[in-house]
Amino acid sequence: MLVVAGVFKRAEPDLVEDGILMRALRDFNLPKIAAEDLEVFRGLLGDLFPGINPPRKRDMEFEAIIEKAADELKMFKEDEFILKIVQLKELMEIRHSVFVMGPPGCGKSMTWKTLGKAWNINPGTKCSICDINPKVVSTNEFYGVVHI
Repeated sequence: MLVVAGVFKRAEPDLVEDGILMRALRDFNLPKIAAEDLEVFRGLLGDLFPGINPPRKRDMEFEAIIEKAADELKMFKEDEFILKIVQLKELMEIRHSVFVMGPPGCGKSMTWKTLGKAWNINPGTKCSICDINPKVVSTNEFYGVVHI
C-alpha cells in the first residue's frame, strides 16, 4: 500500500493525503476482492474515508494500446475488460507473483494474453509468455529462492 500511495503522491503532489490513501487502498485492493465481497469493501472504505472518492488515475495512452491489442486478438473492447487488463498490469508492477483466478470462460487467459500483446505493441517494452504447469516444478523453482 505504501508503494502505491508513494507513487500516487509523487505523481500528484497537490492531492490531499486522505485522497491518496483512499485511492491506493481502493485501486490496489479492488482487483483482488471477490465480487460478492465488493459491497462490503466499498462500505468499509466509505466508513474510513467519508465523502472522499477521488477518480481512478488512468493512463489513456496505454489503454489505447490495450484496445489495439484487443483488436488484433479479435476481442471486444469492453470497458470492464480493459479495466481488468489495467488492474493486472498495476498488480504486476508491484508484485512479483500474481495469480489470475475465476470460473471457466470468464476471460482469465485473454486478459493476460491481451496484456502481453499490449506490452509487445508498446514501444520500449517486450513481453514473452511461457505457460508452466506448476505441478512439474518445485516451489523454489516456481517462485525463486534466495540462499543466504
